[in-house]
Amino acid sequence: MISDLPTAAAVSKEALVSPTARTARIADIDVIRGIALFGVLTMNLAYCFRIPLLAIPPPTDHGLDHVVNRLEGIVLASKAMSLFSMLFGAGLCLFLDRASASGANALGLLARRLIFLLLFGIAHAFLVWNGDILIEYAVGGLCALAFIRKRPAVLWIAVVALTLLPPVASAWPPLKAVADYRPPHHFEDAVHTYGTGGYLEIVRFRTFELVQLKTRAIMFFWPNVLRNILLGILVWRSGILRAPLEHVRTLRWTAFAGIVVGASYPVCRTIYLEMYDLPTTPPGTARIFFYSVTTPLFALGYGAGILLLLHGNTRWRTWLGAFAPLGRMAFTNYLTESIVFSTVFYGYGFGLIGKVGFAATAAMGIAFYVLQGIVSAHWLRHFRFGPFEWAWRSLTYGQWQPMRATSARTGGIMTPSRSES
Repeated sequence: MISDLPTAAAVSKEALVSPTARTARIADIDVIRGIALFGVLTMNLAYCFRIPLLAIPPPTDHGLDHVVNRLEGIVLASKAMSLFSMLFGAGLCLFLDRASASGANALGLLARRLIFLLLFGIAHAFLVWNGDILIEYAVGGLCALAFIRKRPAVLWIAVVALTLLPPVASAWPPLKAVADYRPPHHFEDAVHTYGTGGYLEIVRFRTFELVQLKTRAIMFFWPNVLRNILLGILVWRSGILRAPLEHVRTLRWTAFAGIVVGASYPVCRTIYLEMYDLPTTPPGTARIFFYSVTTPLFALGYGAGILLLLHGNTRWRTWLGAFAPLGRMAFTNYLTESIVFSTVFYGYGFGLIGKVGFAATAAMGIAFYVLQGIVSAHWLRHFRFGPFEWAWRSLTYGQWQPMRATSARTGGIMTPSRSES
């Protein structure tokens, strides 16, 4: 039950001197991360596995696929990823606070953690799937270390500047042309290679895309990742995640304004596309500006709404607790999704890339997410961490971490009291 997991206020100082114990986690963050993971999985399937990530496809969706595509564009597109990266920023602060309380070199330990995440991301991007986000998180996290102890005003200035950077950059035609460059017939070549090629052939093609294309396109995406991480730092320092019941009014306004204002652009854009029977709108400066502004607001609204439900009544908290294991094993679940679905869609597996629509990938996402929820809950009854979380923690601390759940109770970490929330 999620109510058995304490909030940060319940964590004893003794628990801070070691990696986070299973009973010393902030359950709210796990729940929100687990919910965000569903959106990330669904959108990755729709736009990064169903078709090649860096190729621009012709418009082909119709019927149910068209409806699912539009709904995903309004409700999920980029919002789940933004919320996920905000939680990553909050997680940096949580790690830093606990490491500082132990007397360790907190910034050095956190930098080490992020460097190992970068290595995971590089291996993931080149060997498994070029839609990797871990590299951006690691680089963004390392950059965020320069801001993590700054005054809120400094962080807000950086947030505004990073929000405006992509639309300003897109207004300069030479820079935008570099970012938008695609070789002739790239979509057809990508579908053929990923759909029929062997593993080594796909790795070679993926390497070409990563070096020649993703490094160009990242200039419009990376500022948003860093911006979201900084917003997560601001949220953590506001105290909302540590004591939600003390900020109910703020949460209500954030949920209402964030969802209403955040939804305004994707809803209006979808209406426009339907009225004029257009597959999409070109990524001009105005579109990039509204996207950069409304997406984080929508994500903040989602997060605030989930917190209100978690602390509104016991029934909601119990029901939403099912998402906590998914969030606690988000790293393992994310990498598992890449391994499984690259096999499903690529030529060395089932070769489904370019052959299924939005509705089919949505169904795949729901089914696999439910399966991951069941497996995660079962795994965490016996182990403290997911397999990749365990490897990452062991590398961070430079020693093997106790893995079995019994070790969490007998490994010298004081068990904190039950949360009163």
